[in-house]
Amino acid sequence: MKINTLATSALTVLLAITSINALAAENKSSNTGVDVAKAPGENFDLSGYKLQLPVANGHSVVEVAPAMLRDYESNYFYTDKSSGAMVFSCPSNGATTRGSHYPRTELRSLSEWNFTDSHSLTATLAVTQQPDNRDLIVGQIHGDGKGSEALKLRWHNGDIVAGVKTSLNTTEIRSTIAKGIALGEQFTYSIVQQDHAVTVTVNGASQSFTYDASWDNETVYFKAGNYLQDNSTSGANGVVFFYKLN
Repeated sequence: MKINTLATSALTVLLAITSINALAAENKSSNTGVDVAKAPGENFDLSGYKLQLPVANGHSVVEVAPAMLRDYESNYFYTDKSSGAMVFSCPSNGATTRGSHYPRTELRSLSEWNFTDSHSLTATLAVTQQPDNRDLIVGQIHGDGKGSEALKLRWHNGDIVAGVKTSLNTTEIRSTIAKGIALGEQFTYSIVQQDHAVTVTVNGASQSFTYDASWDNETVYFKAGNYLQDNSTSGANGVVFFYKLN
């Protein structure tokens, strides 16, 4: 009887451990190895970013500071329970930052620099839903002054287009780098700055741009996420999944 009791107890413990392991495996994404039960900031290193949301806060928008970002989740920023991706969702009728006409759910790097030395941003992502006008921005080099959007990496209905201002506060010039990416299809981009040269690569295709001396005194930083280029009142959504961000 004692032997049977011990055997039963051992079986119970074994089943409990198996159940715990199965639950842990279920929470792990097969694509990325992240824990889908956790907030994005627990799976990705976001310690150097703040998050801007399409939610009004006075004359600007709600921002989530790094200290709060680690375990932050909302309808606009969350972990996809299937893939483990970091999801940026933004409605076209969302609130906008001061000076912008368009809403965003976007990470803003706190590391600021000038067009000297070398800095880079790399991401693997997929646009899973586009707004009515099919336009959004998934990566930027942005400055603090007027007309200081040095680079906007645009999604336009499956084409990836670099919008570049090689001179400060001038008209953006656009150049298509990749075409025909389907909704939900993963792609990778990198933005590599070396002194006054910036090279943008999308799925292995690269283009380089040279910035002039007008940028020398301008402080800039990276942004990544979902900066919608649609401000219609329809509330149409844009959704972007980030699988890697470095």
